[in-house]
Amino acid sequence: MSLSAGQLYAISATERTCSTISLIATSIIIVSFLSSRSFRKPINRLVFYASFGNIMANVATLISQSGIRAGTTSNLCQIQAFLIQWFMPADALWTFAMAFNVYLTFFRNYNSEQLRRLEWKYVTFCYGLPFIPAVVYFFIQTNSRGKVYGSAILWCWIAPSWDFLRIAVFYGPVWFAIFMTLAIYTRIGNLIWRRRRKLKEAGGLDTTIDVSLPDEPPFSKITEIRITREDATPFQLEDIGPSSSFACPQSSMRPYSVNIQADIAPPSQVELEPIRSDSPEYAPDLDQYYNTRTASDVNAATWAYTKYAMLFFVALLATWVPSTINRVYAFVHPDGSNFGLNYASSFVLPLQGFWNSLIYMFISWRCFKSAFADLRKRLFGRAYSGAGHRCPSSGNESTRRLTA
Repeated sequence: MSLSAGQLYAISATERTCSTISLIATSIIIVSFLSSRSFRKPINRLVFYASFGNIMANVATLISQSGIRAGTTSNLCQIQAFLIQWFMPADALWTFAMAFNVYLTFFRNYNSEQLRRLEWKYVTFCYGLPFIPAVVYFFIQTNSRGKVYGSAILWCWIAPSWDFLRIAVFYGPVWFAIFMTLAIYTRIGNLIWRRRRKLKEAGGLDTTIDVSLPDEPPFSKITEIRITREDATPFQLEDIGPSSSFACPQSSMRPYSVNIQADIAPPSQVELEPIRSDSPEYAPDLDQYYNTRTASDVNAATWAYTKYAMLFFVALLATWVPSTINRVYAFVHPDGSNFGLNYASSFVLPLQGFWNSLIYMFISWRCFKSAFADLRKRLFGRAYSGAGHRCPSSGNESTRRLTA
């Protein structure tokens, strides 16, 4: 059963509306990334590269059914089908590349520079792999099936007579990338859960906080805190050497001295010794402060990664689950068309750039606040300070590797 003219019009209107929204959202990524270095974090750089594929896919979805009406052998229809075959699956590959970056940061201890050197390989992989079948389809034609590119109800794409290519060469690689992405995030989620459990179990005085698993590369450095106390005479203060990072503020009594030493190569040790006090009641508060601060930094980093992973994976599912169900239905029922499934596909597929933009803005929200604050200051000439919204560098080294 074919779709009615009214149903086709609703699908076309939805495609063009969602494509316009996605193009506007993608422009936010490009403008912000090019205008300020604070947005150029490794994970944002991949979203930036993926945005060009989103733009080209939206150009194709904006054409909507005009290519079909122009004729399946027309240049408009053939170009539209080529753009969809090339750039639409590239988004799933870029999401896998983002997940692989997180994997390298967690388990291979990669820093920002190492991740940046991989970007040309990601560009080649994400755009080069789908480009091959997209070009080859131009040259395939048989008497029984005709040309590969033709009408696909929503737009020009792979013709129904070549339906098996939709599953094998389009949806197959996309879902392989989705399952690989899921595998990475599942392993990372399990690691985060185990480390959070370790942190909850750690505590008390003279406690060693180890947030690194013995059989895996460290997510954060192994941190040992040793605190010793001994009585000291008033006004006695131990000299602080050149290796010290800071000293506690001196009061008139000068009750403390703090010496921190850390090795550069992991695992590093941070030692606070000796701490001398003429008032022993101060020491328990200091113990609790440093134990709490260490756990808080690691928790903040791990939860940040968890939120990124959840957002990217939810965006993948929101895009590809409805369209995959529609494609399976069409494969099983080649002579029928389900309006609900086709409409759902026309809604979610053009929104790839929109979902990427939402994730991009979530990751860089403080940078956007800082940019808005600076813009307001320039426009209105007021003594307006947005210092509270500056893009911060996370205290955790692994967080800085991915977001700095």
